[in-house]
Amino acid sequence: MKLTKVEDIEHFDVNSFFRPVKQLLHLHGFYLGDEKSKSSKCAYIFLGVICKSLVVFNVIRYCSIFLVETKLDGNLMSSLAVLAFYVYVAYLSLVLTFVIPKRFRRFQKLSEAYVSDYLASPYLITLKHKVRTFAIVFNLASLSFMISTTIGLSNVFPTLERHMTPFNGYQGATKIGLMVLYVGILIVVSSQMVSALVLFNTITICLIKEFRTLSKNLESDMDQFESIFPQFCQRHKRLSLISDEGNAVNTHLAFATYVFGIPIICFLLFGLIRGSLPYDELLFCSGNLFSVTALMVLVTVLGFVLNDAVNEPLLFKYNWAITWTELTLEPTLYD
Repeated sequence: MKLTKVEDIEHFDVNSFFRPVKQLLHLHGFYLGDEKSKSSKCAYIFLGVICKSLVVFNVIRYCSIFLVETKLDGNLMSSLAVLAFYVYVAYLSLVLTFVIPKRFRRFQKLSEAYVSDYLASPYLITLKHKVRTFAIVFNLASLSFMISTTIGLSNVFPTLERHMTPFNGYQGATKIGLMVLYVGILIVVSSQMVSALVLFNTITICLIKEFRTLSKNLESDMDQFESIFPQFCQRHKRLSLISDEGNAVNTHLAFATYVFGIPIICFLLFGLIRGSLPYDELLFCSGNLFSVTALMVLVTVLGFVLNDAVNEPLLFKYNWAITWTELTLEPTLYD
């Protein structure tokens, strides 16, 4: 069974593939548990405590908006949607903090052993660059969005300034300083979301590619089925073990996306249906509705594709009628 068609990546270092993901997780305050020196461990733990504290503080901060906003209208519904999103990010940030050191490390080690035994698939070389590019672009986009939106709150979108509560009740230099703090907090919040998405996409795409590669190899070598079948079963079993570890991480994002995403969409739809919203509030609700819906579609589609890829190499996919007719069957007791 030909396991790979690219011999020049036989000694591919899988650590180089995971390096961009690990760097992103470290930068955003996630402790991986494989740091060499004590100073590095302390630094990442300290950064992680700051990031998680800011994410939780942001949820508590935003709850103060409901002390003065009690009218059942579109503004209240959009505020509830934003609060649900902040809770969503806080949940992911805290859960992944405890899941990543064990599950992601296990996923990485199993992947390293798998590549060592079966060689690397060609896509790994290009995918690691895509991961780095995606992370950089997403972070820059989030940063520019946060800064431009915050600056526009007081000038272009005055009705949305309530989302800065309680930082919007000051003037002069104090207000500018609090706006900077507000942007900093939202950057930390978005960074936790970016980390979760990059991790989810990387793990899922890796598994999809590997299962599809296995399926193509089996399909191309069906004429040697008897000789390759034991090796195929062993490789599929190894991939299934890796998939279990990856799913242990991805399940939290998928679960939270549905649990929090559905209420967010309901709140935003209700706010839009209520009508009589200012232009900036209408734009705000529509943009958030599109973003959350796109996120749910992404998680659903990737989950469906992965499930299809896992089952694709299974024996039932192939036309066993031809093989069956070529076998010599033993007489049964009823013949």
